[in-house]
Amino acid sequence: MPPPTPPLARQLRDATREAHRALDHHPALQRLLAARLTREDYAASLLALYPAHAALETAVCEEIERLGLGLEMPRRLARLADDLGSLGLTPQAAAVNALYPPGSVATLVGRLYVLEGSRLGGRVIAERLRRTLGPEVPHAFFSLDMAPGEWLRRLAELEALCPHDDRDAAEAGAHEAFARFRYHLDTRFQLLQPHG
Repeated sequence: MPPPTPPLARQLRDATREAHRALDHHPALQRLLAARLTREDYAASLLALYPAHAALETAVCEEIERLGLGLEMPRRLARLADDLGSLGLTPQAAAVNALYPPGSVATLVGRLYVLEGSRLGGRVIAERLRRTLGPEVPHAFFSLDMAPGEWLRRLAELEALCPHDDRDAAEAGAHEAFARFRYHLDTRFQLLQPHG
């Protein structure tokens, strides 16, 4: 029997359920699961993902360092850039004024919950990409899966970092991460769509 989900993780999951669902159903992400996905559509989705992921991963890593926390943080941004490079594309990061402001440890906990949670669906997307576009399609970004038990270990780390009194701030950090990720994704995805 697996260990129970820590209370903070349950709170964050429940509080962000709608934001998470809305992001999962974003056209840039939904097209990755389409049976008729083309390499061009895949490339456009990766280009849209890059600034959104770059802003969040950069903010989380900088906050971990600024706050002096000893958290190990698997980075995926270089993998996303490599996938784009393999497709002959150059990624564009988000504008500096659209990045995340410094926050508290609790705010970081909420952001980290969103960032690390994004790895969970990667395996499903990677498998779908291999089926629709073939095994040679570059998909390193989606292939950095979690080892067995890694998600629960991460949740336990977050629980330890965030006392009960700070959980509302963690919730706010998670909401902020979902909202900013969606904003970056919307902005870039709209720019990539044909106008006519």
